[in-house]
Amino acid sequence: MIQQYFVVGLVLSSLACSSAPKNSKPSVDGPMMLAWKTTLDADHPLVGQVWSTKEHKFVSVRQLLAAAASHDLVLVGERHDHPDHHQLQALLIDQMGPMSLVGFEMLDEKDAPKLKKNMTAQEIEKASDWAKSGWPSFELYQPIFQTMTRHQMTALAIHPSRDRLMNRARNSKEFSKETASYIERLSAQGVATLRQDINRGHCGAAGGAMLDMMVAAQVFKDHWMASQMTAALDRQPLGTSEGNPSRRRGVIIAGNGHVRKDYGLPNHIDRKTLSVGLIEVQKDQNAAQSYDLERFDYTWFTPRLDDEDPCQKYKKALEKMKEHYRKKRSKERSVSMGK
Repeated sequence: MIQQYFVVGLVLSSLACSSAPKNSKPSVDGPMMLAWKTTLDADHPLVGQVWSTKEHKFVSVRQLLAAAASHDLVLVGERHDHPDHHQLQALLIDQMGPMSLVGFEMLDEKDAPKLKKNMTAQEIEKASDWAKSGWPSFELYQPIFQTMTRHQMTALAIHPSRDRLMNRARNSKEFSKETASYIERLSAQGVATLRQDINRGHCGAAGGAMLDMMVAAQVFKDHWMASQMTAALDRQPLGTSEGNPSRRRGVIIAGNGHVRKDYGLPNHIDRKTLSVGLIEVQKDQNAAQSYDLERFDYTWFTPRLDDEDPCQKYKKALEKMKEHYRKKRSKERSVSMGK
């Protein structure tokens, strides 16, 4: 099953399904009643349910919110164009308290100088030139920014610029040692799963050198975002208590693939984090055993946005991408042979 997920600017992803938890009975508290904006499989038995990996069982939404409130850094995933995911993100951000920092995958380093404290949603939209960014409509993210305004939170641009990513892709040998050091932060299984997910997320069109490049880009992006977020938290303490700075709390908003524990951001952050995946339910997969729940500390199930096949939707783009890298490899071979 494939959902939206960014890898070097291409919107495609997949979710693995393999875990088999012992207790898959929904929480006795039941899911919190939410006004879902999406309706596809809204009556699915898992919709609204929250799975705790540590407790290995369903827990109430209130327990999840309490867990978020007890952590200094919370990583919240999403399908980028899913309106319900942004509503749930706003609900989680609401738990973090005033003056927190919120890092966005959707804002990159070129936006950073234009972002100030206590900006309104409209000011952030204008400053980042969101309409031309290629991300889904800013309106979808309004619940998050409205919550931030209410709590005087600050938006952070934590994603590397396109120019930086393209430079690394074009000069991969120059950055090979650095890239290797980032990949070493992942387990062997995490790297294998990342490669599998990228290839599956690109409908089998990513292979060989192209797959290596995408893995390198993904791991670099996670390391960069983690570094930007933690540096901002360290630079901006809330105040002092007996001469010691008190730590400011933070949230990272990013695609589900970036916040997962096996190969995502948690591997690049040297402090305690809480990872929450917002996952669409799948038709005929009614039990928790059907989903890989180990990816996150908590998994929150939502209705699906659509049944569109991304492999068909992005077929032409994938074919173009594959041909581009075929020509690039051919050119590189010709140069190496002295032609």
